[in-house]
Amino acid sequence: MASIPAVRTTPFIDGGFTAAGDGSETIRDPATGDIIAHVASAGGGQVAEAIAAARRAFDHGDWPRMPVFERGQILRAIADGILARAEEFALLEAVNGGKPITGARREVAGAARVFSYYAGAMDKFFGDTIPVSDTLLNFTLREPLGVVAQITPWNFPLLAAAWKLAPAMAAGCTCLLKPSPLTPLSTLMLAEVIVGCGVPRGVVNIVPGGAGIGQLLAEDPAIDGISFTGSTAVGIAVMRAAAGSVKSVALELGGKNACIVFADADIEKAAKSAVGAAFGNAGQSCSARSRLLVQRSVVPAFTEALVAELHKLKLGAPLDAATTLGPLISADHWSRVDQHVRTAQQGGARLVTGGRRPEDLSQGNFFLPTVFADVTSDLPIYRDEIFGPVCSITAFDRECDAIGMANASDYGLNGSVWSRDIGQALRVAKEVRTGMIAVNGLPSASSTSVFAPFGGYRRSGLGRELGMNALSFYTETKTVTVDLS
Repeated sequence: MASIPAVRTTPFIDGGFTAAGDGSETIRDPATGDIIAHVASAGGGQVAEAIAAARRAFDHGDWPRMPVFERGQILRAIADGILARAEEFALLEAVNGGKPITGARREVAGAARVFSYYAGAMDKFFGDTIPVSDTLLNFTLREPLGVVAQITPWNFPLLAAAWKLAPAMAAGCTCLLKPSPLTPLSTLMLAEVIVGCGVPRGVVNIVPGGAGIGQLLAEDPAIDGISFTGSTAVGIAVMRAAAGSVKSVALELGGKNACIVFADADIEKAAKSAVGAAFGNAGQSCSARSRLLVQRSVVPAFTEALVAELHKLKLGAPLDAATTLGPLISADHWSRVDQHVRTAQQGGARLVTGGRRPEDLSQGNFFLPTVFADVTSDLPIYRDEIFGPVCSITAFDRECDAIGMANASDYGLNGSVWSRDIGQALRVAKEVRTGMIAVNGLPSASSTSVFAPFGGYRRSGLGRELGMNALSFYTETKTVTVDLS
């Protein structure tokens, strides 16, 4: 069994770890199935205690009233604290989340970068002065939203926690964060870092546990806003629960993203990028570009180049530095991905490669990178988010066909277009209904910088994370009018 750093495994409420919780979640290593920890779940009473602490810290505490530069210094200390324990965080992400260690280290550095960015952001996020009339001075203020609940997914646990906590804290909000019950360990270690950085009591509270906690957070009228990252089905439930108290809602949900490859594209480069975009994190990403739309004349050449790139991937133990593709998060999730593959085969899609467990990795939740060809738009594999290392190739003939096929989706999160004709590439980029799109480069994991907004259209969610845009959700705009006469 892989060893992990020692980490506290109880809820973090009002500045300290509790003695116990209400039951516990068994945490497993997805590469072996071994139990690595038991994490106490927050009970209903502890959730109420955490909400009261966050409410008290916002209504009566120093945090929202602190000069923004001073808050920024504390966020910068958190960034430094993450880097000081970077290898411990990376080990947790690798063993708990099944991430190859090299990728886990990049994600830890990315989480620190997010805190560092927002450490210097809030003193650059201003209101406006509005010329109403000669006798009136009209201006707006940006004030913290209040107490916010934040629910993070299992596929990027530390990075998602940073994406939510850093802008909320920078804005002066107080937070209740619920990590996924599958991957709570790095978030609890982040609480240990926060303790030592001068964050006042009640500003950050971590409440591990299952869906019931999310329901409590979404419904409670003492909470002013909720930010959720996860499946579209659960996001809809969160939105419904939040409606009763008319709280602000931000949702980062699913995706079924298209990679559009024209005949004049650099086929080798497009295929190499497509592997990273579709199979990064074993395809367990809402940004995965799993629909490969390829102009008909180059489908054979693109398929050959794609399979050649796939053979360069190395499945294996996450702590092996040579590993580039780890396991799926759980045995249950492995079964769901496998069922999608069987359904695609039964529907007439042609299996090009993969589609099964690797013979040399009988333990753990490993799944070979899988490619289907001859996929038509009526098949579930074309429409449904699989969240695994599975992609499909569908041919198109004309530019307008590619745009129509890309937009024939309930989702609209991410995408890419490949063409040496920059006019064509930009026309398509403008017409595809998606929140993010790359032209002639960048796997999906690299297409988002902390400087740029992240989010999608339609059933991919509401609002934007990262960049200065994230501060819009975590602040309220107040209009002030002064009579000068």
